[in-house]
Amino acid sequence: MPYEIASLNDPSFTLADDLASLAAERSSDKRVELLRRIAEAYATHAEPPVATERYLFNEVISKLVDKLRGSHRVIASDTLAAMKNLPDDLVRSLASDADIAVAQPMIRDYKTMPEPILVDIARTGSQEHLRVIAARDQVTPPVTDVVVERGDNTVVGILAANNGAQFSDAGMRRLVGKAREDRHLQALLVDRKDLSLTAVEYLLPMINEELARRLCANAARANNAAVKTYLAEWLAERKKNAERTDAYIAGIRKGDLNAGDVLRGLFAQGRLCDAATVLASVLSLDRDYTFGVLAGSNLQSALLLMRAATLSWPVVEAFLKLREAKSAEYEYRTPPTRAQYLTLDAGAAQRVVRFAKVRQVTAAAN
Repeated sequence: MPYEIASLNDPSFTLADDLASLAAERSSDKRVELLRRIAEAYATHAEPPVATERYLFNEVISKLVDKLRGSHRVIASDTLAAMKNLPDDLVRSLASDADIAVAQPMIRDYKTMPEPILVDIARTGSQEHLRVIAARDQVTPPVTDVVVERGDNTVVGILAANNGAQFSDAGMRRLVGKAREDRHLQALLVDRKDLSLTAVEYLLPMINEELARRLCANAARANNAAVKTYLAEWLAERKKNAERTDAYIAGIRKGDLNAGDVLRGLFAQGRLCDAATVLASVLSLDRDYTFGVLAGSNLQSALLLMRAATLSWPVVEAFLKLREAKSAEYEYRTPPTRAQYLTLDAGAAQRVVRFAKVRQVTAAAN
């Protein structure tokens, strides 16, 4: 039998009586239906509820939801997410539920979600929880900091595409760092309207000229004079650097220049992209692949490329300094020593490079 409930505006309505009925009901289906009706009536009450009503509602609803399982808990979460000023313990319980079907409505739709609860869920939740958080209408910097740190490629892509997401300087720097080997993420970042000049400086070395021009156009549309000017200067300098890099490669091939000296200078100047182009030429590797290794998170792979090219320790040291300066991800790691680098077998490193070449040829053929 369907439950009938009087309006809260009706003088005969007594919230305590209906909450008592709700607490006493044994059937999960009927509990959920009565919960829904009372929640709707409570939310649309013409007058603000008095302290007693708030206490009763929060007390009974919290205890009831704790007893619900499966689809009934999903319905409860969806119903309550449309309300305001729910007790924090109840919000946390639903939003952090291991079943993402339960957690999603509360994370996505609860407008007055306390920031500390979102931060805690971002720290401990699954990647599914992080995806829902990343897609919220608004995501504040303390939350995005954690989501960027823990999120997989899908999560950070959703976050980067979300114009309602706000980033701290450190969070944006880490997000840009994750884009080093992800062209899709690079494109999403280029289209953001909130990139600072610092973020642009970190992003530019890893994107191609097409994306750089798009970034410049976006800055113009956003009337960001500082970023637009910087980009225009960068594009002009990029053209000059490309010409210089071609000249370096030609000089190395003729034997007029030493590859190690050229690379050490490029690393010291912060020109990682140009250095990758030169190293790729020396090893006969694809430039994008080489850049991805040098800029990627696997330092051992980068050291193997350098050992395969028989580069001296001062060249490697200049690379490590540039790598640390470009990304916060490496600031807390112990850098390798000269002795550790020299223990790498150059012959084994060269075999790794030959294998990489075979894979590149095979991929190109397919």
